[in-house]
Amino acid sequence: MVSRPAACRADRIRAVRRPDGIPVARRALAALAVLLGVLLLPAAPARADALPVTVAEVKPGEVSLLADVPGTVGNRITVTRDGWLLPVTVTPAEAADRSTVVVVDTAAGMAGTPMRAIRSGLLALADAAPADVAVGLVTTGGEPAVLLRPTRDRTALRTAVSGLRAGGRDALGAGLRAAVALGPGGPGSRLLVVAGGRQVAAAGSVAVPAGSPVDLVALGGDPTGTPLGRVARGSGGAVRTVDEAARLTGALRAVATGYPRRMVVTVTVGPELAGTTAALTVTAAGTRTEVPVRFAAAPATASTAPTLAGLPVPRPTLLAVLIFVALLVAVLLTVTGAGGSVRRGRIEQVERFRLPDRGPRPDGGDPPARPESGLTHAVLGLSERVVRGGGREERIAQRLDRAGMTVRPAEWTAVRGTAVFLGAVLLGLLAGFLGALAGALLGWLGTLTYRRLREERRRRSFADQLPDALHLVVGSLRSGFSLAQSIDGVVRDSPPGPLTVELGRAMAEVRLGSDLDDALGRAAARVGNDDLAWVVMAVRIQRETGGNLAEVLETTVETLRERDRLRRHVRALSAEGRLSAYILVALPIVLAGWMLLVRREYLSPLWTTPAGLVMLVGAVVLMLVGAFWMARWVKVEV
Repeated sequence: MVSRPAACRADRIRAVRRPDGIPVARRALAALAVLLGVLLLPAAPARADALPVTVAEVKPGEVSLLADVPGTVGNRITVTRDGWLLPVTVTPAEAADRSTVVVVDTAAGMAGTPMRAIRSGLLALADAAPADVAVGLVTTGGEPAVLLRPTRDRTALRTAVSGLRAGGRDALGAGLRAAVALGPGGPGSRLLVVAGGRQVAAAGSVAVPAGSPVDLVALGGDPTGTPLGRVARGSGGAVRTVDEAARLTGALRAVATGYPRRMVVTVTVGPELAGTTAALTVTAAGTRTEVPVRFAAAPATASTAPTLAGLPVPRPTLLAVLIFVALLVAVLLTVTGAGGSVRRGRIEQVERFRLPDRGPRPDGGDPPARPESGLTHAVLGLSERVVRGGGREERIAQRLDRAGMTVRPAEWTAVRGTAVFLGAVLLGLLAGFLGALAGALLGWLGTLTYRRLREERRRRSFADQLPDALHLVVGSLRSGFSLAQSIDGVVRDSPPGPLTVELGRAMAEVRLGSDLDDALGRAAARVGNDDLAWVVMAVRIQRETGGNLAEVLETTVETLRERDRLRRHVRALSAEGRLSAYILVALPIVLAGWMLLVRREYLSPLWTTPAGLVMLVGAVVLMLVGAFWMARWVKVEV
């Protein structure tokens, strides 16, 4: 007796089996395997028939190929090298040595409707055949007659076709031999036979030159097994059987449409292929062939790699940029007084407030002279008139003061105007209107970046020196000095720098009657340092509430040093993110600049086509959004 659990298991096994005894799970696995096999099967390869292609001409950066493509393909021809698509230009070839001799069966059996259909079909062939194919006409009714020697004159062909008449005995074999003798033979020559099925069966084999296809159109019957049919098959021609005379027109038009068209394929190749040998794959309607090509070497001309005394000369655009940068640096160094000391600049500022000398100096020396050219005087006068309106002079002077630059606002405005003018002229001469705009923008942004870099470097240097200076102030306060005396001692004993300059100006204001905390507050505003502003706030609170100022300042110093330590730590932790942001922002700009210098035509569609302009504007907008996003992402406030 079978137990109950065993019977249940047997029922479950029978339930999951098909009537044929195969488990459902096994069938599901088999179906899944078949499905995966279908999905993973490689795509059917393209036809690998040989496409007649020859190399016509090889030039530096260009290769011309001659391709005989089917008539239905047109200009749809692609050329690749190692899978990379190359730019091509396809144009019809000039008149080539190609001919087709049409052998028409004009025996008495073709009279009536068949002959009218033959005339209509040959007229359709004259319209559909390529213009560079010369067409001849041979009749085989009675004695073979050459009605028209191979010619490209389609008017003469239509006239000969219109005069076709049926009559006489069958002479298809003799007509075939006359047509073979009439054609030039070899590549480019074809033979078209239009005859009835009985005449084709009665005709014997004919010897045709190698490479000359024979097309056969038979009215009635199956010409495949006939000697003429075997000749047509062996030569690579087409064999068509027409049951009704009305279909002869379509058959002959199809024969003419299938004639290969000779195209000139001009391939543009990169300079990296100069002097090398590679295979080009030409594809047309699934038919492809590989053509080995020996590319021409790049011409060794003086303009390709200009030299001067054996040294390479940079390109004109790069040379203009270098000249512009050199002039900009020279102007900045001259105006900002890089050749003299800061003290000399201060003395010159004080000398401006002296009355002009009327005679010789008491020490016997000549009065100081500051010659200025007429152009310099005119430029400075124009810049002074520009900066005086709308409170611009005060704002520019404040920015220059923050950057530690001793030039006047009018002089700085003249420098920026000169940089804009030089950039517009130099790049405008090389790149036209767009180059002038880019040069002007480069000059304006270059001077702005220079001032901001100096301002940021001065602010950072002030922030680095402030904790040590306050520590010295705390020591002086504990020794019994007042706050003003302590700051004055720091100014005298500290090394030169932005901190000593700003604190010295604050102490000068105190000597002129200003309050100390107000003078320090103005110094903090000039340099843009929040730490000094907090110190001033702590001093004011201590004056109102009382207490030990040294302890208050010592606590402030410790807080500043802890914040600076934390700031440096955060900066080190975010260094990788900032470096990635810099690279991601600079990479497309650098690559675009390099491509403009070495291969400008590769990027020219971006500003010469509507789609390119849309892409360029979109890329600029996305770059700005990405740069702003990454700047906000890696910026950590401490």
